Amino acid sequence: MRTLIYAWGSRGDVQPYLALARALNRAGHDAVLAGPERFAGLAQEHGVEFHPRDQGLLDFYVQDEDISEWLRDQGAVRRGKMALRKRALNKLAGEFFRRFPRMLADISSAGERGADLVVQSYEELPFEQGHHVAEKLGAPVVLATLFPNYVPSAHYPAKFLPADRTFPRVLRRLSHLPGALLPPIGKAGVDAWRSDVLGLPARRNQHDRLRRPDGGRVPVLHGFSPHLVPPAPDWPAWVFTTGFWFLPPRADYSPPAELAAFLDRGEPPVCVTLGTVRGMDPVEAGRLVVEAVRLAGVRAVVVRASGSLEVADPPPGVLVVDDVPYPWLFPRTAAVVSAAGVGTVNEALRVGVPQVTCPVHNEQLMWAVLARDAGVAGEPLRNRDLTPARLADAIRAVLADRSTGDRARALARVVDAERGAENAVELLERLHARRDKLTAPVR
Repeated sequence: MRTLIYAWGSRGDVQPYLALARALNRAGHDAVLAGPERFAGLAQEHGVEFHPRDQGLLDFYVQDEDISEWLRDQGAVRRGKMALRKRALNKLAGEFFRRFPRMLADISSAGERGADLVVQSYEELPFEQGHHVAEKLGAPVVLATLFPNYVPSAHYPAKFLPADRTFPRVLRRLSHLPGALLPPIGKAGVDAWRSDVLGLPARRNQHDRLRRPDGGRVPVLHGFSPHLVPPAPDWPAWVFTTGFWFLPPRADYSPPAELAAFLDRGEPPVCVTLGTVRGMDPVEAGRLVVEAVRLAGVRAVVVRASGSLEVADPPPGVLVVDDVPYPWLFPRTAAVVSAAGVGTVNEALRVGVPQVTCPVHNEQLMWAVLARDAGVAGEPLRNRDLTPARLADAIRAVLADRSTGDRARALARVVDAERGAENAVELLERLHARRDKLTAPVR
């Protein structure tokens, strides 16, 4: 079964789909991952065929200062913030429409070698149009998502509603309507690409990722743990929750000598990793973290990652590293301080380490709230509200609360045993066996 998997985003967004591709290969299938070009080496490391996609829009998204400030202040309604929002969205829209033809070309070229099954991600955003490629190939398509907000539900509202506020059930359900009723971003470009490049006729619901060409439902795989994200009672039977899709720890990994020596010198440090999106100036963030660590009286390993955190002259109790596998590092730490990206939250959950969450935008806020509700993290501390004293208090609180550590370790045993990627492979095999019912001629 040749499976074409589309993924988009930062490493935390893409790596689970790489884990799914690897699991398919190990089960005797042939998987190819179409993702941002920066992950070609990671795919090669795990023996997965890779189709590179232009990542220019991603780079722009994480590096533009207006966009970073807008994401950090999501939910603010002050006049200055509304002006910032307009400016950021205008810049993002301009860059998107400039790059969109290349993005569509990458999506269609990924299917040139054919596929028996297409798996696509990223829900309602225009970065994924793999369902059109599946239609061209006559292959069934499955929507595989890491988030619970896409299938309409009264329990999980659309992403634009902040997860740290309580909304009536009817509003949560209605929040999904704009995505269903408004024309999709880039519609004209997609329509032209669909016709001119893929040679497909126009049809009803052609932009609905949850509808097949014959009007039937597209199966949905939820790549998260039901113990972190409780399944909604109103999710239909064509929605499957498998567990998170983890890559295995690297058995051959050898840490840099400086890191190994630092870990051996004293008590387990906290790990600070603030992800891809810059909530504040990286140097300012570095100074804030160093002072918070000093106030909390702990040691820290600071992961520079994509440059959202810079520490020019770290004191003796702080070590700055560029890139360390989280499955190796996290078990050697006392707590993980992060922006609550999907990958980081789940990697910390997997190994049973307490978490301090500092989300930048609403998507990260959702994971921070879920981690808090699961008892493995304290209250979310929004990036826009960060001060050295507040971060130090949050670190001290999570380290002092024995129940948080106990709950994290207990939940880790459950999550690690879920075999999420393997469960997803078994479901894909079953769905492919019923492929005649999942594909149909265009009406």
